[in-house]
Amino acid sequence: MQARWVEYLVKAWDAFMEDLFSFIPEESKKHLMNARKEVLLAFKSALEKKIEELETEKKEVKKIKVEREK
Repeated sequence: MQARWVEYLVKAWDAFMEDLFSFIPEESKKHLMNARKEVLLAFKSALEKKIEELETEKKEVKKIKVEREK
């Protein structure tokens, strides 16, 4: 299941690229579209790393018994 915000981000990026770079050659547009993919892959890897860190932290939680003073 893909998050809706990712879909919206892709659509926004496409609209931005189309409007802003409508005057540049087609070959340049191809490079920019590939850059879009790389940006999304960078976000994906950052999110996956954070999820991995959160899961690792969860596994390292230890219960410690605390005794009261008498």
